[in-house]
Amino acid sequence: MYKKLSALIVLITFILAGIQLAGAQDEKIADSVLRLHVIANSDDPADQALKLAVKDEVVQYMLKEFVDTADAAQAKELAQKELPRIQALAKAKVEASGYSYPVEVWVGEFDFPAKSYGDMIFPPGKYQAVRVIIGEGKGQNWWCVLFPPLCLVSSGDQGLSLNSPQKARVTLKCLEFFPAGKNNDKL
Repeated sequence: MYKKLSALIVLITFILAGIQLAGAQDEKIADSVLRLHVIANSDDPADQALKLAVKDEVVQYMLKEFVDTADAAQAKELAQKELPRIQALAKAKVEASGYSYPVEVWVGEFDFPAKSYGDMIFPPGKYQAVRVIIGEGKGQNWWCVLFPPLCLVSSGDQGLSLNSPQKARVTLKCLEFFPAGKNNDKL
């Protein structure tokens, strides 16, 4: 009985330490990136295409601006300084596409869901970001990481929508260490 209780206490200690470490890592990730969040006017296909065109314009401009940027704090400062230019670029793209939607751009701290870019996983939480809202901002959104530059995704990538959970897949990273067996699909 004593051995089982001791083993349980050790196990709980390791789990709690892991949770604490994961929380510290999540904060470290959030402090080391500047994200981009573009929200479409609506879910209409034309508005979604416009969202991607605006995203491309902002990403192309910011990647040039971030060439000599050393860290996320400097990237945020630069994005804040370039806010009028980002707003003008986004608005010009909207107008050049034949729309008269208003465009709002902010730099600040915003909530983000979990997202992965290749092998990199960004946990849900608050991140510093450049947020672009087109028109009413009631459409699906698109997000990426401006700094370090992980926005090198083509316009064909629709991003991950909170309204389309069938595209999202929840996994337990710790289970990936176990060898795959015949009966894994029954878990």
